[in-house]
Amino acid sequence: MKAVKKMIVLLFILWLIFIGIKLKVSQFYSEASKLHWDHSGLVFKLENAEKGISERVESLIHSFNEDRWKKDKTLEAFEEKTFTLLDIKIGDSVETVIEILGQPARQDVSQYGFQWYIYNEDYTKYVQVGIQQGKVVGLYTNSSLWQSNENLQIGTDRKSVETLLGEPLAYIKKGNVIYYLTDQEESHTYLINDYYATIFYDRHHEDKVTAIQLIEKSTEESLQGLYGEVNEELREVFERQVFDLANAARARFGLSLLQWEEKAAMAARKHSKDMAVNNYFAHESPHGSGPSDRIEREGVSWRKSGENIAAGQTSAIFAHENWMNSLGHRENILGDFEKLGVGVYFGGEYHIYYTQEFYTPR
Repeated sequence: MKAVKKMIVLLFILWLIFIGIKLKVSQFYSEASKLHWDHSGLVFKLENAEKGISERVESLIHSFNEDRWKKDKTLEAFEEKTFTLLDIKIGDSVETVIEILGQPARQDVSQYGFQWYIYNEDYTKYVQVGIQQGKVVGLYTNSSLWQSNENLQIGTDRKSVETLLGEPLAYIKKGNVIYYLTDQEESHTYLINDYYATIFYDRHHEDKVTAIQLIEKSTEESLQGLYGEVNEELREVFERQVFDLANAARARFGLSLLQWEEKAAMAARKHSKDMAVNNYFAHESPHGSGPSDRIEREGVSWRKSGENIAAGQTSAIFAHENWMNSLGHRENILGDFEKLGVGVYFGGEYHIYYTQEFYTPR
């Protein structure tokens, strides 16, 4: 009887943890000649509140029927280091990276603690290379620079990926903690030899591969929690990366690039903070102000404006990919705008809040 009671208590705790981590996205669009809000797309919330983010199960259940968990699916049949990016692979030296790509435009801290080398001079070839202790531990691009010995690349359809790689991971185990991977429609994660490969799909472009991220195995498994150590530097990094990723997406579709606007960024930062501090997730604040009010207060004169918000995503990459798989947010990112400001805030119920403020000057 005691064992049954313990089982019930543990299952109840699991349920509380499972529903406790949330992710949201929302989009707003307006024109000076159309000041009404389109409520059909104004507050877009994913039906599954946990969608797109790992759920944490505390170590207190580590010894609870652990033999029932599935074994890690390592693709041993694949050759080691299957994926390469312009002949750069996980484990290569930083000297190799510089020799192939040159000096980065900047170096960004990551939630993992390593440095992202950012290559954004040509957004059609946007690349992030993770460097730690002189070695490559991370790679990301949404460009066609990926190579693999199975010809898996940007533009490959989902069915072909599943045929090549099989069933994706259901979870990642880090020490005594299990992290469930629930976003199976927008991305799949695989353990391939010595790295985790996350394949992002474009649900609005025939479910084809739109981007790939690789993180070295021990680096991923050593990340504490879902968000790592957050600080002001990482907050600013996420803002810059959200901006870069929006332009990389626009470049892919042959659109003009957005220009950074600090006034819009100030409005975005204030809104992200306001949502976190006042515990809401919406384009309209509890005080009744909306997106156009926010940018006007910062001195922006606009002819057309739009706003995307998101909460809970663990990085700029995941926030961007989530937005691109939601039609309203995608339309803003690929819309007829000229300026963009981004604001990120750490804290609140969802741990991290993102806001994009788009506009075209009057």
